[in-house]
This record gives sequence, C-alpha cells and structure tokens, in this order.
Amino acid sequence: MKQTASEESRRLIELARDAERRGDTAKAFGYYDGAIESLEREQESAALAEALRWKGTLHREQGETEAAYRCYTESLHQADLSGSVACKAHAYNCLAIIAQRRGNLIECERLYHEAAEYAARAGDVRLLGMIEQNRGVLLNMRGRFVAAEARYFNSLGAFEQTRDSEAMSWVLNNLGMLYTKLGHYQRAVETFDRGLRIARNRGDALVESVLVLNLGWVWVAMGKLDEAEHACAEAYGSAHHRGDHLTMAEALKCRARIERERGSLSASLATLRIGIFEAEGLEDRLLQAEMLRELGQTSHALGNNADAELAWREAAESFDDLGARTDAAEMKALLATLGTGPSKEKAPRLRPKYFRPNPDISEPPTAEL
Repeated sequence: MKQTASEESRRLIELARDAERRGDTAKAFGYYDGAIESLEREQESAALAEALRWKGTLHREQGETEAAYRCYTESLHQADLSGSVACKAHAYNCLAIIAQRRGNLIECERLYHEAAEYAARAGDVRLLGMIEQNRGVLLNMRGRFVAAEARYFNSLGAFEQTRDSEAMSWVLNNLGMLYTKLGHYQRAVETFDRGLRIARNRGDALVESVLVLNLGWVWVAMGKLDEAEHACAEAYGSAHHRGDHLTMAEALKCRARIERERGSLSASLATLRIGIFEAEGLEDRLLQAEMLRELGQTSHALGNNADAELAWREAAESFDDLGARTDAAEMKALLATLGTGPSKEKAPRLRPKYFRPNPDISEPPTAEL
C-alpha cells in the first residue's frame, strides 16, 4: 500500500532521530529536510512544528545557535497556526534555551514561564520535567546549587516514573556536572556512569560523548590526567565525526586544562586559542567566559599578567551579565591577586591570535607532554 504524505513524513522523522542517535548528522539533516518539505506541501502545521523543532535542536547541539533560533521561531509560528498547545509549549521551551545560551536571562525566564504554563495546560508531564531540568541549569549557573539539585531531582523523578530513559540521561549529566562543581567526585562518577549506561544502551552517540567529556572533568579534578586525556580525546573524536563544534570546543577547553596541569603551558595556550576560535560562532556566552578564564590561568602561569588581566576582566563581565555570581566572584578574586580590581569601564574585547584547526584531523592537536 502506498504511504500517505503524513506517513512518509513520520517515517523520515523517525529515520532522522535514529541517524542523530548514531551520530550521523548529515543524514539526520537530510531526513528532516525531506519531512519538512513534505509537511509544508500538505500544510500540516502541528507536525511541521515538531519537525522544525527537532531540526532546530540538532542545530543547537551542533553549536549552530542562529540556525536553531530560526527553526524554533518558525516552529512557534506553525504551532500558533495549528492551535496546538503542546507544540507551543515545546517551542517556548526551546526558545528559552537559546535565550539562556545567548545570555538574555530576562527573556529566558519569561519563555520558561510561558512554556510551563502551556505544558501544564497540555498535561505534558515529560515537557514539564524538561522545563524543570532547564530551570535547574539556570539555578546552577547562578550558584544556587541546593535549588538546582532539587529541580534536577524533580525532573529525574518525573522521567523515572514515565520510564523515559533518554530524558533521564540528560538529567544525570546535569546532576553529575553539579556534583563535580561541588567537589563530590565519587557521586559525580557514579552519576555519569549511570547516564553512560543509558546512553550506550540506547545507542545515543551525542549524549554518550557529552557524558564522557564531563566525566573527563571529574578525572581532571581528581588528578587522574591519563583517564582525563583519554575521555577528552574520545569525546573530541566523536564530536569531530558529527561536525559538532560545541562539543569540540568543550573538549579543547578540557584538553588545555590537562596540558596546563602537566606543565605544558605553551601547548595549553595553543589549544585554548583553537578552542576560542571554535567557540566564536556558537553564541554560547557561558562557554566563551569559561574559555577566557582558562586563557587567563594559562597566561598567568606563563608570567604574562597583562593577557591574564584582559582575559579575566572579560570573563568577569560575561559571568556578571549571565548572573553566574560564583564564577564572577572567582574572576574578581583572581584579578585582585594581580593587584587590580574590577574596572568600571568595559574590558577591551580580547582577540587572541587564533590557530585555525585542520578540518582533516580527528583528534585535538597534540604536544609533547
């Protein structure tokens, strides 16, 4: 029997989702585009809103923030046309994530509030759990760790109740990151390991690489640099295969820290410059601030206090703008060690000499360690 346009579109979306899990980004985009084209012809607004949202999320996970924003905006438009409360809730949640990445916190909170209201009206327990988790990420960034943990546990409980293993792996990643920040390293390892078992059972290459990389940060904190280096290289290789510039930049940040911990300061500086180059087009203000913090640390270790001051000032301003009070306070304390305090004038935009990465390599640049 010949498939209807709707059935063919659903099949293409399922194929796209499967390709995403396997890390085959190019195929996933191709399937999404096929589904969107078919749904546009059929003028099926609700289904089109969902397809656009899935495609936008793939763009977002690749670090393509503006492309994600355009997909989400059109998804909201189609949700309005369809009258679907659930589709509107999802679109608002996704737009809130973009606002958060860009540092537009007032807009972010407004959008999460809209998303939660529509999700409650739709009776969408899974989405309410996702919004709860995302609000936890915001609280974590602001240094409200107890409140963040409570949000994460609320969302994890909701996902466990519905046996939603995919969403559980997302929350476990965020919980592991929180425990790492708090210095609860054994709990972090156990949490990441649980998330990794889920991701591997599902064949979810993207979530697996993110969890592996974040586990690498635990190994760095525990001084297990060989394990950290292995995790970092694995995450970078997987991200490079997918064309995932966001995870590549995060992996380079981790690699630079490992090099600095080993005393390979020149290698660390070179890696950071490549990482900052990767991060430039991602519109992820938190990642950029974290890169600058690392750049300041390495510059300071090299005895270049002028570059350290520039990097830390810009990082402090970004953390302040993002409401990341703990991180901003750390930067101001580091500036005080240089004999300088916070400036009332904005720091000049730091533009290090970037080294463009070779697109043919599958691992981060190596150095004699």
